[in-house]
This record gives sequence, structure tokens and C-alpha cells, in this order.
Amino acid sequence: MTASPTVDLDSEASLRIDCYVRSTVPPTVTGTINDVVDRLQRLAEAGRIDSYRTTHWPPACHTVEPTPTADARPETRADLVGEFERWAARHGHSLEPAFRRREIQQTPFGLGCDEPREQLRVPFVSLAIYETDDETADETLRGVLPYTEQPQTGDERTYTVDDWLSTVEPTATRRLSAEQPTRLESHQ
Repeated sequence: MTASPTVDLDSEASLRIDCYVRSTVPPTVTGTINDVVDRLQRLAEAGRIDSYRTTHWPPACHTVEPTPTADARPETRADLVGEFERWAARHGHSLEPAFRRREIQQTPFGLGCDEPREQLRVPFVSLAIYETDDETADETLRGVLPYTEQPQTGDERTYTVDDWLSTVEPTATRRLSAEQPTRLESHQ
């Protein structure tokens, strides 16, 4: 398999990967997420990326009035996925089927507020690859995983987190270690 040119690691700029995980995952998925974190650690140790951080998806909505911060990252899940969708659209890709939006009724019986609301489903694990300009400190989203290529031929190809990691890992670091559990926390 070859790496997609839109999410390769060839860059003179600093590269950071944000690994987003759901706050609750079934026990059968925890090992897979731990494996992803281990693989990101090995990419950092091999010098392929400058840093990575593992974090939970932002909240679905604001629970309190947002306060201005120096951090320019999106504050809600919809804001973050909106940024990812803009990246996908610019590159002719789609985030479906891993990311999905759908409208649902506010109440199951149609009583009260009839306004439908949007529900946003996110994958158990996703990677966002950022490039930082060392002179200006401006960040640019280089890629999102998983994503689906949508070529003009009608053949779609979905790149998963595992597919991409297998492509970009140096050959010597491709050994997977399920025996070493890793906590889901930030790493830099």
C-alpha cells in the first residue's frame, strides 16, 4: 500500500499528531487504542513526528458559556469535525463512513419541541496531523484519518488509522506490542 500524498510525513516543518478517542470505549477496543498510542510513540522516537497528544473528543456542545483562551483549537466536537470536513473537501475526500451526521427528533414521540437536532458520530480513534511553521508558529491541518478518497472513477478507498500507521512507520518500528498497556493521556 502507498501513503496518500495528502497525509504524508515528508515536511521540513514540525509535525504534531492529535489522537482523538471517545471517552468511553468497549474493553475490546481499548487494546487497539493503546496500540495506536504505542505506534505514535515509536514514530516520535524515530523522529518521524515532533510530538503527539492523545485526548478525548471535545464535548458535543457547550455546557457553559465559552471563555476566550489563547488556544485556537475548536471548542466543540462539531467545530472540530467541521475543520476536518473542510480539509476533506479541499482534497476531494470524505470523512464518511467513520464520521457521520444525522438529524434526530428532540423527543422520541414528537412531543414538545419538534425541531430536529443534529447528532454527530465520531470514530473510536482518529488522527489529525498538523504542520507548524517554525517561524510564525501557525498550524496547518495536513490530514485526518480515517478518510475516504473519492476518485472520479467511482472506486472509493478508505484509509484507516491502522492503514496509515502501517504505511508511515519505519520498518524497524512495525512490531506491535499488545503486552504494554499505555494510558490515554497527552504526550509531547
